[in-house]
Amino acid sequence: MKRLLKQGNTSKRRHCLLALCLLCAANFVVAQEQAGSKKDVPLKQRTETKNVLMGSQDAEVSVQAVSTASGDRLQHRPVFNMESTLDGVLPGLYISTSQGYPTENRSFRLRGNTPIILVDGVPRSDANIPVSQIESVSVIKDGLGLSLLGMSSGNGVVYIKTKRGGRTSLKIGFTAQLAFNQQIFRPEFLNAYQYAGLLNEALLNDGKSPMYSQTDLELYRTGASPYTHPDVDWQDQLLRNSAPIQQYNLNMSGGGKVARYFIDLNVYNQDGFLKQDNSLNSYNTRESVKKYSLRTNTDINITDHTLFKVNVFGQMYRETTPGKMIMSSIYRDMYATPNNAYPVFNPNGTLGGSPIHQTNNLYGQTTMSGYYLYPQTDFNIDATLEHRFQGALKGLYASATYSYNSSYRESLNRSKNLEVWSYWKDPTDPNSAEVYNQMASAGSQENKTEYSRLNRMQYLDFAIGYDFNIKKNNFRTKILYTYNDYTSSVKNIPLRKNSVGFRAEYDYDKRYMAEFALAGMNLNTLKPGDQWGIFPSVGAGWNIHKEEWFNIPAINMMKLRATFGMNGNDGTGAYYRSSSATLTDYYYTYLKYYKSEDKNKIYWGDKVTEQRTLLEANMPYLSKWEKITRWNVGLDLQAFNRSLSATVEFFHNTYSDVLQKSVGKDANHLIGLDIPKEHLGKYRRSGIELDVTYNKRFGDVSFVANANALFYKSKLLANGENAYPESYMQRVGEKYSQIFGYVADGLFQSQKEVDDYLATTTVEGYKPQPGDIKYRDLNGDHLIDGRDVKAIGNNAPLIEYGVYLAAEWKGLAFSMQWSGLGNSQTTTKMMPFAFNAQNGYGQALVEHLDSWTPDNPNARYPKVSAGSNSYNERTSTFWLQNSSYLRLKNVELSYTLPKVWTSRIHLDGVKFFVNGYNLVTISGIKDRDPEILNFLDGTTKAYVPNSKAYNFGINIQF
Repeated sequence: MKRLLKQGNTSKRRHCLLALCLLCAANFVVAQEQAGSKKDVPLKQRTETKNVLMGSQDAEVSVQAVSTASGDRLQHRPVFNMESTLDGVLPGLYISTSQGYPTENRSFRLRGNTPIILVDGVPRSDANIPVSQIESVSVIKDGLGLSLLGMSSGNGVVYIKTKRGGRTSLKIGFTAQLAFNQQIFRPEFLNAYQYAGLLNEALLNDGKSPMYSQTDLELYRTGASPYTHPDVDWQDQLLRNSAPIQQYNLNMSGGGKVARYFIDLNVYNQDGFLKQDNSLNSYNTRESVKKYSLRTNTDINITDHTLFKVNVFGQMYRETTPGKMIMSSIYRDMYATPNNAYPVFNPNGTLGGSPIHQTNNLYGQTTMSGYYLYPQTDFNIDATLEHRFQGALKGLYASATYSYNSSYRESLNRSKNLEVWSYWKDPTDPNSAEVYNQMASAGSQENKTEYSRLNRMQYLDFAIGYDFNIKKNNFRTKILYTYNDYTSSVKNIPLRKNSVGFRAEYDYDKRYMAEFALAGMNLNTLKPGDQWGIFPSVGAGWNIHKEEWFNIPAINMMKLRATFGMNGNDGTGAYYRSSSATLTDYYYTYLKYYKSEDKNKIYWGDKVTEQRTLLEANMPYLSKWEKITRWNVGLDLQAFNRSLSATVEFFHNTYSDVLQKSVGKDANHLIGLDIPKEHLGKYRRSGIELDVTYNKRFGDVSFVANANALFYKSKLLANGENAYPESYMQRVGEKYSQIFGYVADGLFQSQKEVDDYLATTTVEGYKPQPGDIKYRDLNGDHLIDGRDVKAIGNNAPLIEYGVYLAAEWKGLAFSMQWSGLGNSQTTTKMMPFAFNAQNGYGQALVEHLDSWTPDNPNARYPKVSAGSNSYNERTSTFWLQNSSYLRLKNVELSYTLPKVWTSRIHLDGVKFFVNGYNLVTISGIKDRDPEILNFLDGTTKAYVPNSKAYNFGINIQF
């Protein structure tokens, strides 16, 4: 910290000093109080509550659709992002992973949409906080529960509640973990001999001459000339089999009547898979992530009825990657470069290269080209003042919260160019001369800051409420105001929101419940006069078990509830976290501007930038937000002395005025502009959600089982499409994310079959050959073109589910968490030679050996082609496959030492644990990760594989 105060900029120093002052003040108040107290005051039993917007509710009378998981269930996971611990845990919440690199955010999907994140009620950019600081995680899913967010309520909420101190003596906990990370799936590529043979076959199929002679093939097979005919397994050359993860956590909590505190310090260090040659450099070139997090949550009772709460969170992390290349580029080149491209080193020790495949040596790029450093500092502070009035005003309360949030990130380039040479010598003539040609020269070293980015957000809310009772009639009301101001140094245009809201709750004897909420929100970037929106919602509930006539002893609780709400979505996903966006990607759209490739704006007549490629014209009609109506009906049940609990939810959501491009309309080819976005879209999503938990103790054995599942369907209602010539081509009426493609009738097996087909059918722009895919002429016009495309794949409800099992016996505990996806299909395909690093023909997979030949008529792939074959690559039923999967997200075995042992060494508890993350995957796709099916996206980027981990740790309580 001292070093940071000396070296950091003024803003960073202020943040650190403020955090230290608050931490010291909290500890001083608690220490003074405990010094004068004789004994601890025990915690009182609390009523079970639900986390809702702007507060909490008694779970017994709440009618909102909220699901909650305890933070204890998420502990001890070897993961960088907290999101990774939630997969399969909460009903309706699905976590998808498209990139295995640790700093990549996982994607939340709540009932099919990307929710926003609230931490202790305040909007945050992501959920990148240590799980050791989390008390609980809730998801808010219905229109009533989301209504107070106004235009930001459209996609649901993930609500994270952090831990706080209690009225106890000082408690200290320490946890140390060491994990070994392994990549789940690494593509299996062809060796040099297989690659040369298959490429020759592909060239012959394309009517071209083979590239490699029989002598070349023999040299590749035998490995007799490794410099002129190399066979380099680039994954083996560049990647190691496992990488360590270290994680340490120290937390303290305690307090008394006047003040309570919770302090958590977390250190996370994840090493990468790239190999490093320490003899070449004195610095780290391997990809790695180091993260340091500190949180202090303090509660101070100014009076018996006035509470002041301060949450301070600071986080610094440093991400390192090899110089000159980002990680996706490294994996792209590693996957795309054939084994025979060039040797790692030439006979004279210089780096090998090739004018065809790569002018830069992959090994040199990853180990010898310097490094990129991405330091980032996040700082959040929340201050809340709450007061409850007494006397004649008893029941009246007020609160105010102010939050400041900043995130600063830099990119520091410490890289250099490398000298690369190609090598040739006639392998059949030992007396031939060696020939070296320089492919790349060593250039000047770079030492610069390429960019810096500062994002800042200020949040403010005021609330006043009044709770009162008239006999068995209970009333709870609240009026609130919120203000949100977000500025990014990328755009430098503030995004501001103001909202006012009202919520009223009523219950009669906790038997009959009703709730009403109304919110109005203003967004500054919309056209004046169109900046305000109104969002009403209502709900009702009935605790059936409280009726006198209800007499089923086995059932302890039965509640029926229903809600309706009108919500809005202004695209806050782009502003609180990276996701598909709407309005917040477009600032002041009612003004005349054009959007360019790098998101700068080109103004006509006033100011012109250097951008030459225009994408979208001005959009003065973007003056409204996406509208959502939500119906939700739920049944909550507890039975058998509350050992069994179950919840069933039925929901029906309609999304209208969705911002999108019109389907079927042409771009403006005169000036090269794309189709502008309009509020044209409308779709419906409905489904059933189940959550069942069984919790029972059998003597010394305690057992918990939980299963949750979401079954939902979607239907596209409008998208602005033109009328199609054939009814089966219509997108409207199909699933919102429906796959459209050709119907394939297998592969052509002979030239006669091709000739018979072409006698009655013409293929637009291509003449099929044996081994090509045979497409069906759906409309009977004897022409294969876009009019033969229809909805393909099943129309069954998508299923997202999770299963949790846990048992404990005399300190020995076991748990496992599964998650899965059902009724999912994909048309992902990986064609041989189609992806390449720079020039020439790219690599191919071992599975591509199963391509069509006359001797292999039932092949997995059509006949091979050298490069792209747009005819066979068309989306069709030939490529359709089941992408459902079941994955063991976490399994843990632990042992807690008996208290009689630990008390002898003055410890409250010692726990040893071992767990595994992502250890087992069951999928119909055997040679793919079901979450990263297309691991190489064309020629631009590749996806880092997902990882599994074996983790060992110890937790000590003082």
